Amino acid sequence: MAVLEQGIWYPNKNANELDHEDQFALPETVVAGRYHLYMSLACPFAHRPYLVINYLGLDEAISVSSVAAKRYNYGWEFDTEHADPIYGRPKLADLYLKAKPDYTGVVSVPVLWDKETQQIVGNDSAAMAMDLATRWLPLAKHPVELVPAAQREAIETLNTWLHVNVNRKVYQVGFATDQATYDEASESLFAALETLDARLSQSKYLFGEQVTLSDLFLLPTLVRFEVVYEVHFKANKKPLRAFTHLYRYMRELVADPRIRSTLDIEYMKQHYYFSHKHINPYGIVPAGPQLDWL
Repeated sequence: MAVLEQGIWYPNKNANELDHEDQFALPETVVAGRYHLYMSLACPFAHRPYLVINYLGLDEAISVSSVAAKRYNYGWEFDTEHADPIYGRPKLADLYLKAKPDYTGVVSVPVLWDKETQQIVGNDSAAMAMDLATRWLPLAKHPVELVPAAQREAIETLNTWLHVNVNRKVYQVGFATDQATYDEASESLFAALETLDARLSQSKYLFGEQVTLSDLFLLPTLVRFEVVYEVHFKANKKPLRAFTHLYRYMRELVADPRIRSTLDIEYMKQHYYFSHKHINPYGIVPAGPQLDWL
């Protein structure tokens, strides 16, 4: 992992080695055209707010761009295909330093940028997605209650469970450095998938017949499973297809053009297989698999 500490780049330091990590608060003012979302088409966490923006039709209220697929020594970078549309900077770290020259913490996506104050006003994907789904709803071209008031507490609880047991857990499987750690994480992940499969045998989506924010938290992990996690992360105790109800659910969600347009499978493969040299030292990107749901 790479971090900034007091504005200095450390390519091989972990966040837990830092004394603190600077935080960014979400904007108090909802204004169309003022903010820009920097994200990565590979990152499942950055995928959350991007999905909300596309699903609700907030794309005219908030502009969006992706960093480059491949990561080098400076973490998330820009290239000619995926350039910084505002400042033309070469690295995402430059934006963190522009916002706070002595920034200490991880340089991560997503980043919500305030073009007026030239500041970062959010880099927590869960909080950002919730904010977009609620406070930004009046600006949506396709206003859908992704967080109905009566279900908000249940949705927040499930989102936390999904983050711990699925979204993050698959990384604990993939980044395990000993057999015992891998085995424990793998058992936990696939137990969670079994739980979700059983839940979806009783309903179309996680909370009944309507899409909620929880569905947009789970989906980013599912669409990366076959192309990345089953091979690259060794998350292959069972193929995703074996979870009949979960697989049906994923296919139905990606059939929606608003969701489908957020997917770039080749970009995802370029990022994971090239950038994780500790797992795939030669950076070879596999030719497959073919996916019949694209």
